[in-house]
Amino acid sequence: MSHKWIYDKVNLLIKEHQTRDPKLLAEELDVKIKYLGDTKSLLGMYKVILKTPYIFIPANLGPIQKTVLAHELGHDQLHREYCLDGGQFYESKIFNPTNIFEIEANIFAAHLLIADEDLLKHIKTCNNYTDLASELAVDTNLLNIKIAEMLKLGILDQADLKLNIPDARFLKEYKPQDENW
Repeated sequence: MSHKWIYDKVNLLIKEHQTRDPKLLAEELDVKIKYLGDTKSLLGMYKVILKTPYIFIPANLGPIQKTVLAHELGHDQLHREYCLDGGQFYESKIFNPTNIFEIEANIFAAHLLIADEDLLKHIKTCNNYTDLASELAVDTNLLNIKIAEMLKLGILDQADLKLNIPDARFLKEYKPQDENW
């Protein structure tokens, strides 16, 4: 699957459904979201059961819930055929891709949650990835994926980047929000 194809797919969905919100988009696409009890390691799961697509997500994800929903929605839109044949996706680490399916789902999430025009507008006024990510209300690693994709697609010029690089190990020690953890 090409980077351009994923980019175009996301933009078509946004245009057709008039939203970047992965929860609303899932509803529009008839993808069922099931909230699980608190988990210790699962971030999200996508599975097709009796031809109905499901996203399973823990209730205790906190601020990364939107990113995980967007990632799992990426599996729905990009890899549903694989799941119709019995495959499933489950993540305990979102930004530690182990195969092309996970990379593509991360790219999908980055394009869904970060508008090109917002990034291009704020990149001129922010000094580092952390400030830019905060301004866009996304994780720095998702921002990094979006920037890399925009560079590949020729939407962004390398000369526009004068930002400090973030620490890529941000989810290594992540634990669900549970005081008993």
